[in-house]
Amino acid sequence: MAAPTLEGTTALISDRYICTFQAGEDITAGQVVYLSAAWTVKKTDGARKDVVGVALTSALSGKKVAVVCRGLVRVVASAAITVNSRIGSAANGKVAAIAALDAPATYSEAAMQTELDKIEQWIGRALDAASADGDVIRAVVYCIP
Repeated sequence: MAAPTLEGTTALISDRYICTFQAGEDITAGQVVYLSAAWTVKKTDGARKDVVGVALTSALSGKKVAVVCRGLVRVVASAAITVNSRIGSAANGKVAAIAALDAPATYSEAAMQTELDKIEQWIGRALDAASADGDVIRAVVYCIP
């Protein structure tokens, strides 16, 4: 009998941190999710600061869903993304590139908050390029709840 290959030891899936949550709505594997209530997640509806990870499994509302909070995952792009871009959540559980940080022309509270939001919305990096909405890419995520 051959020795089983454990998920954490394969070449494309290593060092993942996976948590189990309850789905607050129907969730599809690969969707970015946020914490909507205690131990309950929903797919993202845009750029968010409360993302906990990417769904590893699909689940109906009220059922358990495995979420990758850190590690290599496959995600769906909402638009074109270049390799090594910082990514954040987008509508319908997808990801989008996050603009680079800029030094504000004036150091107003609003300008500084815009730049801080970019940092707080960062969930990982794109390992592949996406050319359009709907492209599936690999990414590494760093969302430790």
